[in-house]
Amino acid sequence: MFLLFFVLLFIFCLLCLSNCSFVVNLHLIFNSGIYWLINLDVDYFIVSIIVMLVLCFLFVYNYTGHYFGYNLVGYELNYIICLFVLVMGVLVLSGDFLFTLIFWEYLGVVSYFLILFYCSYLSLRSSVITLVSSRFGDVGLFILFAINSYVFFLNNIVGLMVFFFIIITKSAGFPFISWLLEAMRAPTPVSSLVHSSTLVAAGIWFVIRYDFLFFYDNCFIFTISVLLTIFITGVCCYFFIDLKKIVALSTCNNISWCLFYLLFGDVILSLIQLISHGVSKCLLFILVGDVMSGSFGSQNVNCVYSPRLYGNWGVFSLSCVVLGLSGVPFLGVFFSKHFLLNEFNNIINVFLLVVVFLCVLLSYLYSFRLCYLINKISYSVNIGVLYVFSPSFIIYFWLFVNFFMVCLLNESVFSSLYSCLLLLVFQFISVIASYCFYDSYVFSLWCSSLFGCDNLVCFVYECFFKLLDIFCLFFYRWDKYCINLFIGIGNSVFNIYGLMVLNLVMIFVLFVLVFNMLILL
Repeated sequence: MFLLFFVLLFIFCLLCLSNCSFVVNLHLIFNSGIYWLINLDVDYFIVSIIVMLVLCFLFVYNYTGHYFGYNLVGYELNYIICLFVLVMGVLVLSGDFLFTLIFWEYLGVVSYFLILFYCSYLSLRSSVITLVSSRFGDVGLFILFAINSYVFFLNNIVGLMVFFFIIITKSAGFPFISWLLEAMRAPTPVSSLVHSSTLVAAGIWFVIRYDFLFFYDNCFIFTISVLLTIFITGVCCYFFIDLKKIVALSTCNNISWCLFYLLFGDVILSLIQLISHGVSKCLLFILVGDVMSGSFGSQNVNCVYSPRLYGNWGVFSLSCVVLGLSGVPFLGVFFSKHFLLNEFNNIINVFLLVVVFLCVLLSYLYSFRLCYLINKISYSVNIGVLYVFSPSFIIYFWLFVNFFMVCLLNESVFSSLYSCLLLLVFQFISVIASYCFYDSYVFSLWCSSLFGCDNLVCFVYECFFKLLDIFCLFFYRWDKYCINLFIGIGNSVFNIYGLMVLNLVMIFVLFVLVFNMLILL
């Protein structure tokens, strides 16, 4: 695995330096005379996502057997995971709307079965919520394909809303944050692959592949949604105690940062953030999954066996990955985030500048809080099992990959002293706040509903069941009722009642026939 890891990384670096690309065209002619041109685009952007997909798949494929104790269940799950990776890989290579639409649908179906793997009521509910949430983006993509030429469609508000639903639903942005938390009902290997680096990356891939931002001068609605997502997930992460939900909200936060880089930064910068976050989050899910498995399946922070009781190596690995994802100096996504914040030195919109730095502060806050909860022995249970699947030194090596990838950029950025000091102050404040308020419940009521996102899901559920009660009237078997009237099933009272109704029906039919005959005459 180590050799393959370095080979894939070397291929990615070569493609970034050479900037080469090619297109494969497949011409399909059906018997009905329909002609279909399939485009498969391959460039440094596609190869980088494929590299991330393969790396995460290798980790998860080996981790699945470890997670299920190398029994038959793990092998069955690996079959579905392989199918998901295949569909995701073909989707990434697609270059036309029809081909994208087909595999976009397949991606949603396979992810539905992955969430439904445990076959429980909660898994069914979560898979349905995920499927229904993704339908908004699927319908938007179908509309784009239906009009067959989206250039005409891009200059109006309807086109903007279509792109909004396609991108935000897959990226778990506001107000579609809830589906990613519901997807945590799936096994941890599924979460470490599907809901950390691949499925949620489909929205970023769509933006870059079809260059929709090129056609819009004002992306105000996207900016508002992205900043709201970063703010809500940052605040909720600080007050949640469920480990998997904290990591899932961190995924929403970082994917929204990728979209923010696209809106205000660079495609390469967003790609670097996406790859750095994807593999790191996959490793974080694996490490957190071991902690939960060693605590007999418990997900609450106050009911898990502290990694410190395993030894310093596990604590160090978890802390490094968490801090690397937050962007502490010289680790993880620090370089790409620092690169972007430098662009805000001369910004005119002061309100936007304040909101962006507040979102950066929230990223540090929940990351330091998670590290503190993991390391605090008095906040954990006293009984646990040593359950370790360590990807070795790749964890620590990957923390510095962001630095090497940023070095591939042509620009040289010299940040101002003000920005650097402000980031250091934010980190100091985060450490103090995490120590003092790690168990605070100030915003627990709002955070429990994701600032209304979960309430929206419950409202849709209630509306659906009310409509179902109304539609049940149309599902009544009137034919069976009429047959029962003729054969006279039931006691004598109901027989008499049935005969009366039958007589009335026959009288009405005869009246209609006679009336029609009179009209014809």
